[in-house]
Amino acid sequence: MDRAEALELVKGHVCKESNLKHMVAVGAVMRQAALRLGEDPEQWEVTGILHDLDFEECHGMQDHALIARDLLQGKVPDEMVQAILAHNHEATGVPVDNQLKRALLSADAVSGLVIACALVLPSKKLVDVKVSSIAKKFGNKDFARGVDRGRIMVCEQLGMPRDEFLSVALEGMRLRADELGL
Repeated sequence: MDRAEALELVKGHVCKESNLKHMVAVGAVMRQAALRLGEDPEQWEVTGILHDLDFEECHGMQDHALIARDLLQGKVPDEMVQAILAHNHEATGVPVDNQLKRALLSADAVSGLVIACALVLPSKKLVDVKVSSIAKKFGNKDFARGVDRGRIMVCEQLGMPRDEFLSVALEGMRLRADELGL
C-alpha cells in the first residue's frame, strides 16, 4: 500500500480533520526518521498514516489498534500491523521491540508537541518553529500536557538523541506543512 492508498483508506474511516492531520503528521515524522535511519521511508510513512485508522471506531483505548489490525490484515506487511498494535502496547500486549515500533511510538507523541509549538506562535506556522523552542517546551510539563514525554524519549532507543529526534520530526512535518495547515 502506498501513501495515496493509505490516505484513501483513512478517509473512509476518519471523519475529524484534526485526527486526519495528526495521522499525516505522524507519517511525516516517520518518513523523516526512516530516511535518517536508513529504513524504508514509504513503509514507515504509511505505517504512521495508518496508525490511528480505527481511532474514531473504538469504544476506548482497550479496542484501539485491534480494529485496525482486522482492517489491515493482508493489505500491508505484518510488521506494519505489529507496529500499529505496539503503539497501544498497554492494551494489545504487543511489545515495542524493533525500530519501526519504537519510531511509531515516539512519532505519535512528538507530533503533538511540534504542533502545539506551532500553534502558540503568532504565525501558527511550522517554518517559524525552532528546535530549541521545542526542546524548551519539552521540559515544561504544563505545556501540551497530553503529550507523553516518555514516549518521545523512546527515540534514544532508535539511536537518536532527543534534540536530534526533535529536529527530524520538525523537518518531516515541515515537508507536509501545507497538508497540515501549518
